[in-house]
Amino acid sequence: MKISRLYTKIFLSFLGILVITEALIFALFVHFAGKQFRDHFEQQMQSQATLVKAFVEDKIRAEPLLSPSLNQSLKDLFLRMGEIYGARFWLTGHDGGVLAKSFDAGIPKDVEERFLMGREMNMGPYKVYKRFRKGGGFYVLIPIRMGDGQTGTLHALFQRIDTGPHKGGFALGLAVIGVIIALLVIPVSRQITRPLNRLRQSAVQISEGDLSHRFSLTGKDEISQLGRTFNVMAERLERMIRGGKELTANVSHELRSPLARIRVAEEIIEEQLKRGESKMVEKHLNAIREDIEELDRLIGRILEFSKLDIREKPFERAPLNLPELLRELLDRFETAMKQKGMMVRTELPSITLVYGDRESLCSALSNLLDNAVKFVPNGGEMAICVAEDADHWRLSVTNTYRKLSDNELDKLFEPFYRVEGVSERGTGLGLAIARKIIEQNGGRIHAVNSEKGLEFVILFPR
Repeated sequence: MKISRLYTKIFLSFLGILVITEALIFALFVHFAGKQFRDHFEQQMQSQATLVKAFVEDKIRAEPLLSPSLNQSLKDLFLRMGEIYGARFWLTGHDGGVLAKSFDAGIPKDVEERFLMGREMNMGPYKVYKRFRKGGGFYVLIPIRMGDGQTGTLHALFQRIDTGPHKGGFALGLAVIGVIIALLVIPVSRQITRPLNRLRQSAVQISEGDLSHRFSLTGKDEISQLGRTFNVMAERLERMIRGGKELTANVSHELRSPLARIRVAEEIIEEQLKRGESKMVEKHLNAIREDIEELDRLIGRILEFSKLDIREKPFERAPLNLPELLRELLDRFETAMKQKGMMVRTELPSITLVYGDRESLCSALSNLLDNAVKFVPNGGEMAICVAEDADHWRLSVTNTYRKLSDNELDKLFEPFYRVEGVSERGTGLGLAIARKIIEQNGGRIHAVNSEKGLEFVILFPR
């Protein structure tokens, strides 16, 4: 099985953190536990040195006239101390001569030189030197009051002694724990990387053309959230691609009709010119001009519709007064409404603030009013109302028009859709543009049949 780079990064990162953590634990243990142990050891050594000093001085005081070298009880005490402590003891006088010792061999050579290079421990009247190399050990110098009023020195040499926590065993235990945790992190890392690999495979499938593929993963963690976001992206991408294909097909169909009429008019003009008949040329030229204007309007609408999906910068949304905007737009359509003899009824409060981009909403509402005016029969009526609806502002535009089927209502906002039986010319993009703009400004729009005709309802969040 191939090991992924992400898995390797996770494993190595965790391993590095583990090593640093264990090093810090070991350092803290050695510092605090070692210090506590050393303090306890120094107290114990000081009390033992005091006790030994008392025993030795007591033996000397018991026979003050007898030289320590001839004091048998003192010699027996040294032998017992050597056995009990596992150390070497010897007593020297003020001149450095050896008076008594706990062993038969000679005094260790250059013992002072070897131990005085170590660390001196603070133990009151006693001098204690710790040796770090060659097995360690301690060398203790205890002052002794002699019977003749002089001061001698009791030497204690501890070759090996446990003076601190077992660092080696503790370090080995940490190493074993680290290895176990490192082995346990392998399945954990794979558990993390497995869904990411599946997500990558899903992305590859979609990139190869399987737009219906979705990433399946249950859970509420960050990877599951990433998977759900990926599915939302894939769904929107599928809609955009399919919408682009449908748009291309519809554009081709819509462009073909005026181009065909232009081609026919051009052929008729050419035949008439060949026969020397120029009376009808102007009529056909006017028809060509009208078709060119229709093409220009259609291309402009297509560009407007397409740019909504590829905006270079987001809408500049801000609070705006919806009734004021509607009154401005009604003024623009006043001439067209008078020509059709329309009656307009409005229910607009003085101030209703909605949050959106003024320029884009102006275009959307303009398309909606244009559609309403265009398809209202002569002498018809249009009603515009703004009201409060739960947590939304509700804008309704109603015009006198026949009832539409549910299928027709659903398709009203699709690009290039035209209701059957409509003679008015149009691009079929006005309502599609209006819906896209309103949704991008946080609103919703739908159409319903009402008692007075066809009603368009827009909901803006308050």
